[in-house]
Amino acid sequence: MTRCASLVFALALIAVSAMANIPYPDNCVLSVPVGSEGAVVFTLPNGMGNALSDARLAGAPIDGTLTLTVNNNLGDPIANHPQEDMWLVTADGGLVTCGMVYPTGPTDANGETWFVDAIAGGGNSLMENAQAMITGDPIPTTAALHFVSADISGDLLVNLSDIAVFTQDLNGAYNAQSDLNADGSINLSDIALMSQGIGAVCP
Repeated sequence: MTRCASLVFALALIAVSAMANIPYPDNCVLSVPVGSEGAVVFTLPNGMGNALSDARLAGAPIDGTLTLTVNNNLGDPIANHPQEDMWLVTADGGLVTCGMVYPTGPTDANGETWFVDAIAGGGNSLMENAQAMITGDPIPTTAALHFVSADISGDLLVNLSDIAVFTQDLNGAYNAQSDLNADGSINLSDIALMSQGIGAVCP
């Protein structure tokens, strides 16, 4: 093999190696545990709401942990993809957060990382799914996990305007935005969660 051919071969190997470490959004997957689809997580702007692992489905606790699997263009897992290059949003921005929502750490040997902890945020995403961003690009798969908050307006502050909306929903027709424990009714348990949130603001 000539020196020129050797150089071309070496450059080709470098290019292939580099591609193996580049996420390919179409091959990445965000998922919730089987049976948790449609679960709802209560959030507060100060981050003192429920962890994703303590979601609610029909009012009962259920694990809503989100698993993000990062693969390259060949479908092979990418290990050690940096934590700060992956974050969580909702498909239409119904969940409003106090900064970026990162996973627990970089991807493991299987290309997996997790969103587990409570989110500092407000608003609601009852009509949209959770979505992951990788290197600034959304992956095509979404996960059926939804968010509600005592910060009903999504302005990252629980104040009198939120209490007014909650009171209206409490005394009127059912509105899922105020069903803070996702049990299908607005009652004393929701009042307790609303009270817990009063005054909550981003850290």
